Amino acid sequence: MRLAEAPPNAVVTVVGIDAGPGLKARLVGMGFVSGARVRVLDNRSGHVIVALEGGSGRVVALSRGLADKIVVEAHQQG
Repeated sequence: MRLAEAPPNAVVTVVGIDAGPGLKARLVGMGFVSGARVRVLDNRSGHVIVALEGGSGRVVALSRGLADKIVVEAHQQG
């Protein structure tokens, strides 16, 4: 699934980035590395707002186009 498809409040794990080397480096620099856990805070508007869990706890707003480049795996709620 793509990060742009994840519903609000979902916790997902980054499994890859489907982009060229420049954009991939930019997203990795923001913390979207393989294995990173991400909580989707809002995905109802033009942007996808997420919190990177773990060390930084950084909140990031991504355009829907950028979020569509990030491949994620959903966690079972439970």
